[in-house]
Amino acid sequence: MSFFTRHFGYAIVFLFATVCYAQSAAVRGRISDENKKPLAGATIAITALKKGVFSDKNGYYVLQNLTNGVRVTIESRMIGYETATREIMLDNAEITINFTLKSCAVKSQGIEVTSSRRIQEQNDTRTSVLTVDPREVKFKAGAAEDVFRALQTMPGVTTPSDFSSQLIVRGSGPDQNLIVMDNIEIFNPYRLYGFVSMFNPETVSSVEFITGGFPARYSDRLSAVLDIANREGTKEHAFAGKLNMSLTNANVIAEGSLTALNGSWLLSTRRTYYDLIAAPIIKSTGTADGDIALPNFRDAQLKIALQPFSQHKLTIIGITSRDNTELTSGVNRRQADSISIYDASFNDVIGGTWTYAPYNNFVANVTLSYYNNRGANNFGGTGGSRNIAGGDLSHEDFTRLQDSLRKAGRDVPTLFSIEGKTSFNFSKAALATNIDWKLSDEHAIEVGFGYDDITTGVDFEVKFDPRLRALQAANPRMPKLPDAFGSTVQFPRLWSFAQDNIRMGALTIQPGLRYDFFGALQRQYISPRFSASYAVNPITTIRAAWGVYYQSPGYEKLFDRQLFLDLTVGENLRAESATHYIAGIERMISAEWQIRAEAYYKSFSDLILQEKLKGLNYRADPIPGTDLKKREGWTAPVAYIGDSLTSKPVNNASGASYGFEIMLQKIASEGQNTLYGWASYSFGVANRCRDGFVIPFNFDRRHNFNIVGGWKVSDDLDINCTWTYGSGFPWTQPIGIKPRIVEYVDSATGQKTAQIDVDWRGVVFDLNRGGDENFNRARLPDYHRLDVRATTYSHWFGLQWSFYLDIINLYNRRNIISRSFSINRETLALEMRETAMLPILPTIGFSVIF
Repeated sequence: MSFFTRHFGYAIVFLFATVCYAQSAAVRGRISDENKKPLAGATIAITALKKGVFSDKNGYYVLQNLTNGVRVTIESRMIGYETATREIMLDNAEITINFTLKSCAVKSQGIEVTSSRRIQEQNDTRTSVLTVDPREVKFKAGAAEDVFRALQTMPGVTTPSDFSSQLIVRGSGPDQNLIVMDNIEIFNPYRLYGFVSMFNPETVSSVEFITGGFPARYSDRLSAVLDIANREGTKEHAFAGKLNMSLTNANVIAEGSLTALNGSWLLSTRRTYYDLIAAPIIKSTGTADGDIALPNFRDAQLKIALQPFSQHKLTIIGITSRDNTELTSGVNRRQADSISIYDASFNDVIGGTWTYAPYNNFVANVTLSYYNNRGANNFGGTGGSRNIAGGDLSHEDFTRLQDSLRKAGRDVPTLFSIEGKTSFNFSKAALATNIDWKLSDEHAIEVGFGYDDITTGVDFEVKFDPRLRALQAANPRMPKLPDAFGSTVQFPRLWSFAQDNIRMGALTIQPGLRYDFFGALQRQYISPRFSASYAVNPITTIRAAWGVYYQSPGYEKLFDRQLFLDLTVGENLRAESATHYIAGIERMISAEWQIRAEAYYKSFSDLILQEKLKGLNYRADPIPGTDLKKREGWTAPVAYIGDSLTSKPVNNASGASYGFEIMLQKIASEGQNTLYGWASYSFGVANRCRDGFVIPFNFDRRHNFNIVGGWKVSDDLDINCTWTYGSGFPWTQPIGIKPRIVEYVDSATGQKTAQIDVDWRGVVFDLNRGGDENFNRARLPDYHRLDVRATTYSHWFGLQWSFYLDIINLYNRRNIISRSFSINRETLALEMRETAMLPILPTIGFSVIF
């Protein structure tokens, strides 16, 4: 068949379908609130015809293929708004029906799960979109009322440990996730040193997490995008507020209207205070002395929204926060080891967005923002008593041991010592413009451009004692840190993008193209993206996406990666890159049940790692039939060519991750379907390749299973449960022991020589962790945990109250975060010590609305 014949045939089929389609009726329109703000996710339905859709992000909807010649009632509803209805006659003509929904008090005091929450429009081509209602965050068991922790039970998402709120997505590191809040990029979204995030569920209006295949409007990250919007204050009252308190923190929210400017304001502040309770106890026991400030944070957030003219809107947001820790081991402590820490870090955000909407189909946004994250710390201490005796020594025992050896003329053991100070300062001033233009119901374009001025500064000075230096040298996989480092870099980042959303019947495609100039590299990149959705029928949608992504190096990203690289010596560095391939299907099994499945493949190239150099290493072999605890039990050190890591960055690694995910969710709505939640299973493989070795990624979790369920027992009681299972992370298991070999310079000859290190006990041993062939080949035990939360409601003194009991790790599972080893001096066998995560941990708290 010729090209002309084939495409002529397609045209005839298309025209025939168009003629047939014209014989049915259609209704279209827009859903908005009393302030003309579009309502996304509102339900529009004609019950008699069993037809219904959800409004899109701009409030628009279309009901097609409707029966002609009948009179029906069309209704629009949304949680928090009164239902609106209209009686209409359907004929061959297209009818336009706009609804304005009036807000109302929500009857249910607990969680309301709406059907719009995780259901995308069928013409939304984006893959891997996960959404969480802020109320879910607040009431979810074990989430500590934290957005990040609520996301950790979604398909394809995990976390390093119970102590971290970092997000590990589909075999990528947390540094590869882009975090955006109200159009402002956030470098460090964590509080309490990563235990919780900066986002307050009481002030968040929407949480959208795209775990792959994200569109062209986002860049400079390889893995995922978390886009969070903060809500505006109420316009119904001049003043309203809410107080939340628990055993660990307090959260106060105040809001109200600005009638003169048709606006609103919202102010919130949070502070943890368990440090105020625990610090006196610690001080009285002698564990610490001086001024004590256990890890704590406080923050304040203000949002003002003004709409003095119908076509113009201005929103202003400001956030300031501080994390602080100060601790000094007491002189009367029992343990020989000691520690001293002072640390303070600050996060400040200010930004404004002007929105101009002269027409219903045209919206332009301009955002001007400034973000700063800075901090400084001093630290010092001594440790290593466990390595001396195989168990923790008390301060008195260690002193007696030193005195007895000194009197006997033997070498006196000392503890490792370290001290230092560090500081960092990351800032970004940004101007961004975004334009959405809906040319027709079937065609919409989005363009944007912007300029970022980024400054990153890092300084540190660390003093290691010689024994720690020797330990560092004994592990070739440990990068050699300089004693002091300081660098401040200022560079621009320019970007622009365009994407076109075209609907052709059941098929919708969205091609996109992005341009980035990374001033840190003095390189520019073009990133093509493409996604598509196909509506198989009104309840089944197939989606696919492909895209190329780039990530520039920066100290602000290494903060999340928890790795030091000296970016001042990276010559001819290139941006890291990834290519995403994603396909999935979503189906509404019934009005309350939805199932979705997705498969993905991500290839990585030009990944930045520490430079690996060839250099002299040393080894000594045991002499059979001798006492290996003595120097005579080993041969003289022999030099060989081995590998060692430096802090210089190089594009010398690649990788891949692939897997599939399936999620089944039960949707509930107000007043019915009292059971709600979801179950998800994820299978994934993540590897990194370097120097001919394929190495499991640090967070390569092959199997992950989550069950999240809620039961609204009555109007006065909600129960929520979360059970999580994950297979073990990879780790490097020691293959034996080896004598520590120390290189020194002979003062007489100036020649470098090597010798086996000995002390008062004999030979000093280190763990032998093998080479790359042994790296990450073992697995930690599987992880699982059950969390339960009960929330009850009441009315006292004319106010709405809620009280909750949240129990983390209900059956007290001992989940292992790491394994460390000591060497038994008598048998020279390795003795393992496991460090566990959170034990059973109950928390109580309450909220009151005033």
